[in-house]
Amino acid sequence: MSRSSAPNGQRGQTEPLAALVAVSALIVGIGLYGLYLTDTLPGTTDRTTEETAVTRIKGDIETDGVVRSYGHDELEDLIETASLPHGRNVYVQVTVVDDGRETVVADALFGTDGQPNRDPLESGELEGPPAEAGVATRPIAVATRPGAVRGGTLLVGVWNG
Repeated sequence: MSRSSAPNGQRGQTEPLAALVAVSALIVGIGLYGLYLTDTLPGTTDRTTEETAVTRIKGDIETDGVVRSYGHDELEDLIETASLPHGRNVYVQVTVVDDGRETVVADALFGTDGQPNRDPLESGELEGPPAEAGVATRPIAVATRPGAVRGGTLLVGVWNG
């Protein structure tokens, strides 16, 4: 048997530049496909700002798993500035259900600088987060007085200032 060969001893070869372009195109294609999948698959998005804030604030205001609404500590004193999202307004509200009615036992408003601002709350100008705010809630245990613990809700609203 004889082998066939190209005239003049030349074999089929690929130019190095063409091979690099082909490999680069393949890598870019796989990368774009991966980006597409991360946007379309459920559970691949990051938590929202308000979800992160409500988790951190809950950790700040709870003591032994209970939020105490009696005593001298105000929410503004319990919440760490590091728990608040930077450059955003934050409204925090603690409510309890008592005799079938939801009652606000504590609330706080923080400006974009992380400092508390009671003026809009005391004047009645702000009774909750504005409509454009992202809101997250968590169930909590609230002690209304020593030995009296009720189910409650921690609400955190976050919006741009």
